[in-house]
Amino acid sequence: MRYEFFLQLVKEDLEKRLGDDYIITLQTIPKNNGVIRDGLSISKTGESVSPTIYLNDWYQKLLEGEPLPQICHQIHQLYLTDPNLPYLDSQVLSSYESVKEHIAYKLINTQANGSLLKKLPHIPFHDMSLICYLLMKQHENSYITAFIYKEHLKAWKIREKELFLAAIQNTPRLLPPVIQPMNDVLKQLSIEMLGDSYQDTPFDILLEAATEYRIQENTLFPTLYVLTNPVRINGAACMAYPHVVKDFAESRNQDIIILPSSIHEVLLVEDDGHYDYEDMSRLVGEINRSEVPPEDRLSNQVYRYSRESGQITVVSHGTSLAGITNQ
Repeated sequence: MRYEFFLQLVKEDLEKRLGDDYIITLQTIPKNNGVIRDGLSISKTGESVSPTIYLNDWYQKLLEGEPLPQICHQIHQLYLTDPNLPYLDSQVLSSYESVKEHIAYKLINTQANGSLLKKLPHIPFHDMSLICYLLMKQHENSYITAFIYKEHLKAWKIREKELFLAAIQNTPRLLPPVIQPMNDVLKQLSIEMLGDSYQDTPFDILLEAATEYRIQENTLFPTLYVLTNPVRINGAACMAYPHVVKDFAESRNQDIIILPSSIHEVLLVEDDGHYDYEDMSRLVGEINRSEVPPEDRLSNQVYRYSRESGQITVVSHGTSLAGITNQ
């Protein structure tokens, strides 16, 4: 079944199930790095809230053999029972005063988002760009995000400077920086994933064994630190916060290498002068290609903070991220 036909059939099925009191529209929603998501926007007559259900993954289930009626039933049940479906009240966007405290900025790759950036206010940051978005808390542990377009600025009658001033003030407040050793982050993620099944001792033994192996084999493997924010959403932007990397460098008494793990976090490494930046860049590119979802990729480059200059610079000549976004 062709994808476009699938979208239309799901829309028509949900219209029958929900009835005339609901308005259902198919929307094409641009994401980071040229990734496009197709969603069903569902609104009840007289209400301004429209939850969205993305259909791309459901089509993949169809290709894997799941019957269409069963998929339609599951989508219907998802709408009826899941309180965490992403939604944005359309009335919120009508007033700058109602959103200005929720404006934040994030980093995306410039070359991989050329078409999108024509529509967005942005500021260059090396091979990346700072863009503004809305960060609205939806439930206790979930957030809804939405790009801020140039057309919003026209409706709000504000300039880009005012928009970015709000973002610069808000972002460290809404999403304060967090720096943790990689081992601590892995342990925390394991606890979150396994819950009551998590056992502290086996994890610690594994980390100790890895450390002992590196010592025995004389393997140079640096201590990695993860820089992100408490909710791990668009945390790579923390590298652009004033003084965050600077203060970390001073605390370690070393210049700092910055590796872009994804749009949600970067890795910090103390630079002792023995690292090959091009090798590190190739490793970042390989990980992007094999491990990071296309819409979460940030860059293949390696960055370095110099205590002498007080600046972050690009120190590699990695391949373009745009070339791998569709892989």
